[in-house]
Amino acid sequence: MRTLTEKELDQIKKAIAYKEITSAEILMEIFDHYLSHLQSYEVQDFEEQLYELEQQFTYSYCHALQAKFLKASKKEIFHLQWNLFKTYFTWPRMLGTILFLCAYIFFWGTIEAKTKGSILVIPLVIVLCLSGWIWIKSYKKVREIKRIVDAQKRIESSYLSTIMVQFSLMTSSFNLLILVPKILDVPNFLDSVFFLVASFSLFILYTGYTLTLFEAWRLKTKSALI
Repeated sequence: MRTLTEKELDQIKKAIAYKEITSAEILMEIFDHYLSHLQSYEVQDFEEQLYELEQQFTYSYCHALQAKFLKASKKEIFHLQWNLFKTYFTWPRMLGTILFLCAYIFFWGTIEAKTKGSILVIPLVIVLCLSGWIWIKSYKKVREIKRIVDAQKRIESSYLSTIMVQFSLMTSSFNLLILVPKILDVPNFLDSVFFLVASFSLFILYTGYTLTLFEAWRLKTKSALI
């Protein structure tokens, strides 16, 4: 294994930059592969081996890898959160879940309809703060990778992209709860059974999502770029 020269490193960085990869994980994986492969050859073989790598890691191939990893990261985060959610219904966590639901149901029945809608904002604000915190932590990790590979374009963790998409779905569901009745001109919507059930369900969903997102991030931050 030899140490590559600055000129050789610049050639590698330019070759990878041409591929316009936006996933920090895929970018770093390809960069590491280029380095480890080329370090095992002598100087006179560098150009030939770099050409061979370029034939293998084409623009379309790299973007296919990126799309595949993004899909896998979505599935991984979802399954991790779902498995964490199920633990709230196993002993001894189930006891805390039951106590929370009983207290929440009692509290929910004592407040006015307008207040119920306002309370839904609380977990959304918490999720917003948590997502912002994860974004900052991920940005700091990715910034170091961007510096190493000298990337000019915006890159981010594929896991972070998944979390941001989830957050947008959360806010969309809240907007639908507010906007759809107005569009359909539903009379006395806030006093209807539908609003009671929908607002109750969304609050449970938002709370569960917030807790599982925090636990999932705490587990993944040790090994992932979030």
